[in-house]
Order: sequence, then C-alpha cells, then structure tokens
Amino acid sequence: MAPTATTVAPVDLTGVRLVASDLDGTLIVGSFNGGKLTQRTIDVLHALENKGIRIVFASGRPTRTMIPAVEQAGLSNLMVICCNGAQVVDSHTKTIVKKFSIPPDHVKEIATKIKAALGNEAFIGVESGAQFKCEQGYADKRRPFMKHPHVIVEDPRTGFFQTEDDTVEKIIVVHKTWPADQLNAFLLQHVFPEPSWMDVIHPTFSSMHFVEISAAGVSKATAIKYLCDKLDVTAKEVIAFGDMPNDIEMIKYAGIGVAMGNAHEDVRALAGKIACI
Repeated sequence: MAPTATTVAPVDLTGVRLVASDLDGTLIVGSFNGGKLTQRTIDVLHALENKGIRIVFASGRPTRTMIPAVEQAGLSNLMVICCNGAQVVDSHTKTIVKKFSIPPDHVKEIATKIKAALGNEAFIGVESGAQFKCEQGYADKRRPFMKHPHVIVEDPRTGFFQTEDDTVEKIIVVHKTWPADQLNAFLLQHVFPEPSWMDVIHPTFSSMHFVEISAAGVSKATAIKYLCDKLDVTAKEVIAFGDMPNDIEMIKYAGIGVAMGNAHEDVRALAGKIACI
C-alpha cells in the first residue's frame, strides 16, 4: 500500500480470504484518477491471488476510469466495484453486471431540491450505466477531467431519463467554489435536513472536488457483501483499506478495517488499524 502512517499493531491475517481496497489515495497515489499502481503493489496483489485470496478494487470511479487500473493489475480473478458500490463490473468483459440504481422519481426530486437551493452556484452530473450525463455548467467546471464522452442535459430535473432503460447509479454535485466537505455539510443541513431523506439518499465524497449521492443503503460495503455472499465469504474474513469518507461503510463492514496514513480524519477515527510502510 502506498502512504505512510504513525502507528501500527500486529494483526492476525490468517483468516483473511478477501482483500478489498479503494484506489485513489490507497492503492494508487498521484493525481486524482491519474496515478498508477506501483510494481511493488502489483507484485503483492499477484502474491495474494496466488494464495487463493480474492482481490476487490472498490472505488468511487466509474467503469471508464477503472479499466486502466484493472488492466495494469493484470489479475486473473479481480472483482471490481465502481461508483461507490452502485455498480459491479466484470473485470474481463469490462461491462456492468450489477447495478444498485437510484429510483427515477428520487433522482428528479433530488435534482429539483439542489437546484432550488443553489441555482447556478452548483451543477449536477450522473453516472447512468456506462454513460455520463451532466449540465453544461458541470462540464465547464470539470473541463480538465471531462475528456471522456458525455451527454449534456438542459435541465437536470428532467433530462437524465430519456428512455425506459435509462438508470442513474450516482449523482455528482459540484459547486463553483466550495470544497466537497463544505458542500456536503450544506446539503445535509439545508437541502436534505429531514431525517427521512436518509431513507432515500446516501451522500458522501471521495475527493474534495464534489459530493456523490447514491441510493440509501448503497455503499462500497453493499457491493462487497453482494460479492461475499456469492463467494461464501463472511465479513470477518474480509480486510478493507481506504482513505476517504466513501470508504467508511466498507471499513466498518470488514473484519479488519484499515485506514491509510493519509486518510481523512473521519476514516482514521473509526478504523481499527492505520496503515504504514
């Protein structure tokens, strides 16, 4: 693993059957969505796989930006979780095999409330299956990172669903000037203050650039449990590594939860272990 830390304690790893890891800031360091796995990391992943331990890449990334890391790792039985658990991807075909989508009426209500509260101070994009759709303002704000194909919608309150087959797995909200933690706090306090909204949405953030919203109950832990059930692996047999708030549920789910040394303070506060080199 990449970053350093200050404390470490012995850990019994003999019962581990599945390793789940975040990518950016955890397995990968460097520019967001731009870094690469080190050869040392690749060697360790292959050694684990050769011992029969299953490896899961669990990221907020969509499929299109996960593929380079999947190909670089070169693992035979890699399992891939995208969009903070809202999509499970086949590492061989590079296609989505399971989606935990947000109901269309919820997407429309969420977008309506955000735009009513923030207007053109904030812009909305969505991961819609393998497509990315967004407002023009979102594309303008995120221009250096918008080199991938995307669909511009005129009105996020109605434009994300053009056919009956359209789905939305993740809503991304970017503010003109606020970092993600400030935007997230505003959304929770002023846009979705009623406790009942937590039965509808699961907001989090994986970087300081934007807030990510999934359906309630959907997180990296949701998808890991889905995979564990298929493999007959228990939570106690899982070790999970992460660094940002979108990793919290995964770290709590795992029998051994590890925060990276560079992790967000909320992640460090709850993890049972802190990683070091």
